[in-house]
Amino acid sequence: MNTATCVRAAAVASLVWSWSATSAVAQDRLHVAGGDVTVVCPLTVGGSFEARTKALSGDVGPAPQQAGAIGGALLVKLDTLETGIGLRDHHMRDNYLEVGKGAGYDVATIENIQVDKTDGKGTFKATLLLHGQKRQVAGTSIVHRRGDGTTHVDAEFPLKVSEFEIPKPTYLGVGVRDEIRVKVAFNALPMSTTASTR
Repeated sequence: MNTATCVRAAAVASLVWSWSATSAVAQDRLHVAGGDVTVVCPLTVGGSFEARTKALSGDVGPAPQQAGAIGGALLVKLDTLETGIGLRDHHMRDNYLEVGKGAGYDVATIENIQVDKTDGKGTFKATLLLHGQKRQVAGTSIVHRRGDGTTHVDAEFPLKVSEFEIPKPTYLGVGVRDEIRVKVAFNALPMSTTASTR
């Protein structure tokens, strides 16, 4: 085999490897196919209330440049959060989360996710964009990979309202404690599966 033939063979092999690697990454990427976000808000006088939404979306998958890194992002539409009391919902969205300010306020974004396990119980770290502020959050997660290709994720983390420059929430004279808890649960399907069903 002469030099030119060797070069051509190496180039073809390189192209095949690159295509295969890209395909593998594409197959590993997951599309969020339904979920729930629950924000547990403890009150200063005792007790708590919950704000909930199903408006969770996003695409995630392994980021090959760093072990344990998850590429992509999860997005939560904040103007859909509901507590069961209309006036409280209005105050939460408009007075505290200020969703009307637009980008960085109407959607919360979870990105730069780092996990120690992609199956079973584990811990994670991520960057949360909320109320125009980016802060690091950390919590626990449980990942179940099902036989039908679906991945189910349950994650939970605390955050301090004051760190995101949100005015101290009060409703009818009762305040919300500074530390609240966020629970995220969702199912995700391989991108190849969701693309074939469209």
